[in-house]
Amino acid sequence: MCGASVGIPGFSVEIKNNCNAIYEIGLYASAIFAYPAILTRTLGFAIGSALLYLVNLLRVLSLIGIGRYFPGGFQIAHIYLWQAPFLALVAACWLSRLPCLGPAVDGARAPVRAYLCCLRLPP
Repeated sequence: MCGASVGIPGFSVEIKNNCNAIYEIGLYASAIFAYPAILTRTLGFAIGSALLYLVNLLRVLSLIGIGRYFPGGFQIAHIYLWQAPFLALVAACWLSRLPCLGPAVDGARAPVRAYLCCLRLPP
């Protein structure tokens, strides 16, 4: 099975593997599970994955509406309007979890400092 067909009268789309957010959720999972905090990363993965799934559902529904009422704009919206912001959302979800995953450095939990602390090697 290549994908499910979803639509409204006058327009339908086929949801393929690249359109179901599984790759983006996998990317997010690999970024989250690279850190040792078990409880916070599991909770962060569940919340982030749910958010990514819901935004992808909104993406598909908006593309169906665009395809039905503005057929010339479907490809532009599909390729340019949604791709980059969706990947930016994956990055934002991950960056929002970094302060919770990394150890504090000098009392600060800034994402970059927490990340650098995780990379620090013993002398």
